[in-house]
Amino acid sequence: MNKFILIGIVATVLLAGGAAAAYYFLVMNAETEGAEPAPKLDKRAFIYVEIPPIVANFDVKGKMRYVQITTSLQTRDADSGDTIKNNIPLIQSDLLTLMQGADFNEINSADGKARFIKQIEKSVNTMFKDGPKPFEIERAMITGFVIQ
Repeated sequence: MNKFILIGIVATVLLAGGAAAAYYFLVMNAETEGAEPAPKLDKRAFIYVEIPPIVANFDVKGKMRYVQITTSLQTRDADSGDTIKNNIPLIQSDLLTLMQGADFNEINSADGKARFIKQIEKSVNTMFKDGPKPFEIERAMITGFVIQ
């Protein structure tokens, strides 16, 4: 009977050791080997630059409608923030052109606003991509939207 207890204890220790070794090699090493390094987090503070309101008129079924949009641009780069601040009239002009090219019903819908935001981001990035310093914006936001 003592032999059976001794054999049971030895078998349990071997099984537990094998399970621990399998866990270590399969789970712990799988997380570190071949895994892509974690992306570095950008810890710089956000900089928000508000673009003054832009008003565009639309002819909707013979009625004149007005849309006023206020946008803000978000960046983490101080030089990019300064570039935006120093070129607000240029950005306003470009955004007005974008608004005039939009369809009134589309810009009034949630999906249309999301597409318009993407157009703003693309337009501003294109405007300053060839500048002397790297330019980066995180996102554009509509911070005010009025229809009359």
